[in-house]
Amino acid sequence: MKVGLQVYTVRNHFKAAPYETLKQVKEEGYKYIEMANHDAYHDVGTGFNVPVDEFKKAVEELGIKVVGAHIMPADEKETIEPFYKDLDHFKKIIAYYNELEVPYLSIPIDFYSSYDYLMSRCEVYNNLGKVCKENGITLLYHNHWHEFQRINGKVILDTLMENTDPEYLGMELDAYWTIRGAFDPAEKIRTYGNRIKLLHEKDFPLKYVQEMNSWMFIDQDKPVDYDGYLATIKPHQFVEIGDGMIKVQDVIDAGNEFGVEYILIEQDFSELDEIESIRKSMSNFKRMRDLTWD
Repeated sequence: MKVGLQVYTVRNHFKAAPYETLKQVKEEGYKYIEMANHDAYHDVGTGFNVPVDEFKKAVEELGIKVVGAHIMPADEKETIEPFYKDLDHFKKIIAYYNELEVPYLSIPIDFYSSYDYLMSRCEVYNNLGKVCKENGITLLYHNHWHEFQRINGKVILDTLMENTDPEYLGMELDAYWTIRGAFDPAEKIRTYGNRIKLLHEKDFPLKYVQEMNSWMFIDQDKPVDYDGYLATIKPHQFVEIGDGMIKVQDVIDAGNEFGVEYILIEQDFSELDEIESIRKSMSNFKRMRDLTWD
Protein backbone atom coordinates (compact mmCIF):
# COMPACT_ATOMS: atom_id res chain seq x y z
CA MET A 1 0.00 0.00 0.00
CA LYS A 2 1.22 3.48 -0.92
CA VAL A 3 0.83 6.64 1.14
CA GLY A 4 -0.82 9.64 -0.46
CA LEU A 5 -2.37 12.99 0.43
CA GLN A 6 -5.90 14.33 0.15
CA VAL A 7 -5.27 17.94 -0.88
CA TYR A 8 -8.01 19.15 1.48
CA THR A 9 -5.33 18.74 4.16
CA VAL A 10 -3.37 21.66 2.63
CA ARG A 11 -6.38 23.53 1.28
CA ASN A 12 -5.38 26.99 2.51
CA HIS A 13 -1.88 26.73 1.08
CA PHE A 14 -3.27 25.32 -2.15
CA LYS A 15 -5.82 28.09 -2.54
CA ALA A 16 -3.14 30.74 -2.06
CA ALA A 17 -0.46 29.15 -4.26
CA PRO A 18 -1.43 25.84 -5.90
CA TYR A 19 1.75 25.15 -7.82
CA GLU A 20 4.09 26.10 -4.99
CA THR A 21 2.03 23.92 -2.66
CA LEU A 22 2.31 20.97 -5.02
CA LYS A 23 6.07 21.42 -4.95
CA GLN A 24 6.06 21.48 -1.14
CA VAL A 25 3.86 18.39 -1.03
CA LYS A 26 6.34 16.50 -3.20
CA GLU A 27 9.25 17.72 -1.08
CA GLU A 28 7.54 16.22 1.98
CA GLY A 29 7.50 12.83 0.23
CA TYR A 30 3.99 12.66 -1.23
CA LYS A 31 3.92 11.26 -4.77
CA TYR A 32 0.19 10.52 -4.85
CA ILE A 33 -2.58 13.05 -4.28
CA GLU A 34 -6.35 13.21 -4.27
CA MET A 35 -8.01 16.49 -5.15
CA ALA A 36 -10.87 18.10 -3.20
CA ASN A 37 -13.24 20.06 -5.41
CA HIS A 38 -15.95 21.55 -3.19
CA ASP A 39 -17.15 23.99 -5.84
CA ALA A 40 -17.86 21.61 -8.70
CA TYR A 41 -20.93 23.41 -9.99
CA HIS A 42 -18.74 26.36 -10.94
CA ASP A 43 -15.39 24.69 -11.57
CA VAL A 44 -15.31 21.21 -13.11
CA GLY A 45 -11.63 20.74 -12.26
CA THR A 46 -9.67 21.18 -9.05
CA GLY A 47 -12.00 23.68 -7.40
CA PHE A 48 -9.25 26.30 -7.55
CA ASN A 49 -9.78 27.38 -11.17
CA VAL A 50 -6.68 25.62 -12.45
CA PRO A 51 -6.77 24.85 -16.22
CA VAL A 52 -6.31 21.15 -16.88
CA ASP A 53 -3.38 21.56 -19.27
CA GLU A 54 -1.45 23.67 -16.75
CA PHE A 55 -2.26 21.34 -13.88
CA LYS A 56 -1.31 18.26 -15.87
CA LYS A 57 2.02 19.81 -16.81
CA ALA A 58 2.72 20.75 -13.20
CA VAL A 59 2.06 17.32 -11.70
CA GLU A 60 3.95 15.54 -14.47
CA GLU A 61 7.01 17.76 -14.00
CA LEU A 62 6.94 17.11 -10.25
CA GLY A 63 6.40 13.37 -10.61
CA ILE A 64 3.06 13.47 -8.78
CA LYS A 65 0.19 11.17 -9.70
CA VAL A 66 -3.39 12.30 -9.14
CA VAL A 67 -5.19 9.14 -7.98
CA GLY A 68 -8.61 10.57 -7.23
CA ALA A 69 -10.81 13.56 -6.52
CA HIS A 70 -13.65 14.47 -4.20
CA ILE A 71 -16.38 16.17 -6.22
CA MET A 72 -19.23 18.11 -4.62
CA PRO A 73 -21.10 21.42 -4.90
CA ALA A 74 -20.20 24.44 -2.81
CA ASP A 75 -23.33 24.42 -0.64
CA GLU A 76 -23.88 20.98 0.87
CA LYS A 77 -27.18 21.97 2.45
CA GLU A 78 -28.89 23.24 -0.69
CA THR A 79 -27.39 21.69 -3.80
CA ILE A 80 -25.94 18.30 -2.90
CA GLU A 81 -29.27 16.54 -3.54
CA PRO A 82 -29.57 17.50 -7.25
CA PHE A 83 -25.84 17.72 -7.97
CA TYR A 84 -25.18 14.01 -8.52
CA LYS A 85 -28.24 13.73 -10.77
CA ASP A 86 -26.83 16.25 -13.24
CA LEU A 87 -25.11 13.74 -15.52
CA ASP A 88 -24.42 16.24 -18.30
CA HIS A 89 -22.51 18.46 -15.91
CA PHE A 90 -20.74 15.49 -14.35
CA LYS A 91 -19.51 14.40 -17.78
CA LYS A 92 -17.57 17.67 -17.94
CA ILE A 93 -15.96 16.81 -14.61
CA ILE A 94 -15.13 13.33 -15.88
CA ALA A 95 -13.55 14.83 -19.01
CA TYR A 96 -11.29 17.05 -16.89
CA TYR A 97 -10.07 14.15 -14.79
CA ASN A 98 -9.72 11.86 -17.77
CA GLU A 99 -7.11 14.31 -19.05
CA LEU A 100 -5.19 13.63 -15.84
CA GLU A 101 -5.76 9.85 -16.13
CA VAL A 102 -7.39 9.79 -12.70
CA PRO A 103 -8.81 6.34 -11.80
CA TYR A 104 -11.27 7.39 -9.06
CA LEU A 105 -13.84 10.07 -8.36
CA SER A 106 -15.55 10.17 -4.98
CA ILE A 107 -18.85 11.35 -3.56
CA PRO A 108 -17.43 12.88 -0.36
CA ILE A 109 -20.62 13.30 1.67
CA ASP A 110 -24.40 12.96 1.56
CA PHE A 111 -27.26 12.93 4.08
CA TYR A 112 -30.19 10.56 4.43
CA SER A 113 -33.49 11.63 5.94
CA SER A 114 -35.41 8.40 5.39
CA TYR A 115 -35.24 4.88 3.98
CA ASP A 116 -37.01 5.99 0.80
CA TYR A 117 -34.53 8.79 0.29
CA LEU A 118 -31.63 6.39 0.86
CA MET A 119 -33.03 4.05 -1.79
CA SER A 120 -33.42 6.95 -4.21
CA ARG A 121 -29.78 7.90 -3.64
CA CYS A 122 -28.67 4.35 -4.35
CA GLU A 123 -30.32 4.71 -7.75
CA VAL A 124 -28.61 8.06 -8.29
CA TYR A 125 -25.20 6.59 -7.39
CA ASN A 126 -25.74 3.63 -9.72
CA ASN A 127 -26.61 5.95 -12.59
CA LEU A 128 -23.63 8.19 -11.95
CA GLY A 129 -21.31 5.21 -11.45
CA LYS A 130 -22.42 3.76 -14.78
CA VAL A 131 -21.50 7.01 -16.56
CA CYS A 132 -18.15 7.05 -14.76
CA LYS A 133 -17.41 3.45 -15.73
CA GLU A 134 -18.30 4.11 -19.36
CA ASN A 135 -15.64 6.82 -19.28
CA GLY A 136 -12.93 4.77 -17.59
CA ILE A 137 -13.35 6.03 -14.02
CA THR A 138 -14.52 4.23 -10.87
CA LEU A 139 -16.98 6.08 -8.65
CA LEU A 140 -16.49 5.75 -4.89
CA TYR A 141 -18.44 6.75 -1.81
CA HIS A 142 -16.47 8.35 1.04
CA ASN A 143 -18.00 7.99 4.49
CA HIS A 144 -18.17 10.22 7.52
CA TRP A 145 -19.58 9.17 10.90
CA HIS A 146 -23.24 9.81 10.14
CA GLU A 147 -23.48 6.96 7.58
CA PHE A 148 -23.40 4.70 10.63
CA GLN A 149 -26.78 6.12 11.59
CA ARG A 150 -29.44 3.40 11.59
CA ILE A 151 -32.49 3.49 9.35
CA ASN A 152 -35.02 0.69 9.87
CA GLY A 153 -32.57 -0.77 12.36
CA LYS A 154 -29.73 -1.09 9.86
CA VAL A 155 -26.59 0.99 9.34
CA ILE A 156 -26.91 3.28 6.32
CA LEU A 157 -23.51 2.36 4.89
CA ASP A 158 -24.39 -1.34 4.87
CA THR A 159 -27.72 -0.62 3.16
CA LEU A 160 -25.98 1.60 0.65
CA MET A 161 -23.43 -1.06 -0.26
CA GLU A 162 -26.11 -3.76 -0.52
CA ASN A 163 -28.30 -1.70 -2.85
CA THR A 164 -25.71 -0.38 -5.27
CA ASP A 165 -23.98 -2.28 -8.04
CA PRO A 166 -20.33 -3.13 -7.24
CA GLU A 167 -19.61 -2.45 -10.90
CA TYR A 168 -20.75 1.15 -10.46
CA LEU A 169 -19.92 2.12 -6.88
CA GLY A 170 -16.90 1.32 -4.78
CA MET A 171 -15.89 2.51 -1.33
CA GLU A 172 -13.37 4.99 0.01
CA LEU A 173 -13.38 4.07 3.68
CA ASP A 174 -12.34 6.76 6.12
CA ALA A 175 -10.96 5.02 9.19
CA TYR A 176 -11.25 8.05 11.49
CA TRP A 177 -14.91 8.66 10.70
CA THR A 178 -15.68 4.97 10.97
CA ILE A 179 -14.40 5.02 14.54
CA ARG A 180 -16.39 8.22 15.23
CA GLY A 181 -19.41 6.23 14.06
CA ALA A 182 -18.54 3.57 16.71
CA PHE A 183 -17.25 0.86 14.36
CA ASP A 184 -13.85 -0.77 13.97
CA PRO A 185 -12.43 0.31 10.57
CA ALA A 186 -10.40 -2.89 10.17
CA GLU A 187 -13.58 -4.92 10.59
CA LYS A 188 -15.43 -2.72 8.12
CA ILE A 189 -12.62 -3.13 5.59
CA ARG A 190 -13.04 -6.88 5.89
CA THR A 191 -16.82 -6.54 5.61
CA TYR A 192 -16.72 -4.55 2.38
CA GLY A 193 -13.62 -6.30 1.05
CA ASN A 194 -12.77 -5.63 -2.57
CA ARG A 195 -15.28 -2.82 -2.87
CA ILE A 196 -12.81 -0.66 -0.96
CA LYS A 197 -10.46 1.02 -3.42
CA LEU A 198 -8.97 3.81 -1.29
CA LEU A 199 -8.49 4.42 2.43
CA HIS A 200 -8.49 7.71 4.30
CA GLU A 201 -6.64 8.16 7.56
CA LYS A 202 -6.42 10.80 10.27
CA ASP A 203 -6.03 10.40 14.02
CA PHE A 204 -7.89 11.16 17.25
CA PRO A 205 -6.15 12.56 20.37
CA LEU A 206 -6.28 10.30 23.40
CA LYS A 207 -7.03 13.14 25.81
CA TYR A 208 -10.43 13.69 24.15
CA VAL A 209 -11.41 10.03 23.99
CA GLN A 210 -14.70 10.81 25.75
CA GLU A 211 -15.75 12.71 22.59
CA MET A 212 -14.86 9.99 20.10
CA ASN A 213 -18.24 8.25 19.86
CA SER A 214 -20.50 10.67 18.00
CA TRP A 215 -23.62 8.81 19.13
CA MET A 216 -23.02 10.07 22.66
CA PHE A 217 -24.38 13.39 21.37
CA ILE A 218 -26.97 12.35 18.78
CA ASP A 219 -29.51 9.50 18.67
CA GLN A 220 -28.21 6.86 16.25
CA ASP A 221 -31.75 6.00 15.15
CA LYS A 222 -32.73 9.53 14.13
CA PRO A 223 -31.77 11.18 10.83
CA VAL A 224 -28.60 13.28 10.87
CA ASP A 225 -28.69 16.41 8.74
CA TYR A 226 -25.82 18.70 7.82
CA ASP A 227 -26.15 20.87 10.92
CA GLY A 228 -26.32 17.81 13.17
CA TYR A 229 -23.21 16.43 11.52
CA LEU A 230 -21.27 19.64 12.10
CA ALA A 231 -22.40 19.89 15.71
CA THR A 232 -20.25 16.97 16.84
CA ILE A 233 -17.03 18.05 15.09
CA LYS A 234 -14.44 20.22 16.82
CA PRO A 235 -10.93 21.16 15.65
CA HIS A 236 -9.34 19.78 18.82
CA GLN A 237 -10.57 16.28 17.90
CA PHE A 238 -7.88 15.86 15.23
CA VAL A 239 -4.19 15.10 15.54
CA GLU A 240 -1.44 14.03 13.16
CA ILE A 241 -1.40 10.38 12.09
CA GLY A 242 0.50 8.25 14.58
CA ASP A 243 0.16 10.79 17.38
CA GLY A 244 -3.31 9.68 18.42
CA MET A 245 -5.16 6.57 19.56
CA ILE A 246 -6.30 5.06 16.26
CA LYS A 247 -4.61 1.74 15.45
CA VAL A 248 -3.38 2.87 12.05
CA GLN A 249 -1.32 -0.27 11.51
CA ASP A 250 -4.47 -2.39 11.85
CA VAL A 251 -6.08 -0.32 9.09
CA ILE A 252 -3.02 -0.79 6.86
CA ASP A 253 -2.95 -4.53 7.52
CA ALA A 254 -6.64 -4.96 6.71
CA GLY A 255 -6.34 -2.86 3.55
CA ASN A 256 -3.38 -4.89 2.37
CA GLU A 257 -5.44 -8.07 2.71
CA PHE A 258 -7.66 -6.80 -0.10
CA GLY A 259 -5.05 -5.10 -2.24
CA VAL A 260 -6.03 -1.52 -1.46
CA GLU A 261 -3.44 0.52 -3.32
CA TYR A 262 -3.47 3.85 -1.49
CA ILE A 263 -3.97 5.14 2.03
CA LEU A 264 -4.46 8.90 1.95
CA ILE A 265 -3.91 11.41 4.72
CA GLU A 266 -6.88 13.71 5.12
CA GLN A 267 -6.40 16.05 8.05
CA ASP A 268 -9.44 18.25 8.62
CA PHE A 269 -7.85 20.41 11.32
CA SER A 270 -4.44 20.79 12.91
CA GLU A 271 -2.76 23.01 15.48
CA LEU A 272 0.24 22.99 13.13
CA ASP A 273 0.76 24.78 9.85
CA GLU A 274 -0.63 22.59 7.06
CA ILE A 275 2.80 21.75 5.63
CA GLU A 276 4.19 21.00 9.11
CA SER A 277 1.17 18.75 9.68
CA ILE A 278 1.72 16.62 6.58
CA ARG A 279 5.43 16.45 7.41
CA LYS A 280 4.66 15.06 10.87
CA SER A 281 2.17 12.53 9.53
CA MET A 282 4.60 11.36 6.86
CA SER A 283 7.34 10.93 9.46
CA ASN A 284 5.03 8.76 11.55
CA PHE A 285 3.85 6.76 8.53
CA LYS A 286 7.45 5.89 7.73
CA ARG A 287 7.68 4.04 11.04
CA MET A 288 4.84 1.71 10.04
CA ARG A 289 5.25 -1.58 8.23
CA ASP A 290 3.99 -2.98 4.93
CA LEU A 291 3.90 0.34 3.09
CA THR A 292 5.67 0.89 -0.22
CA TRP A 293 7.54 4.03 -1.21
CA ASP A 294 8.30 3.60 -4.92
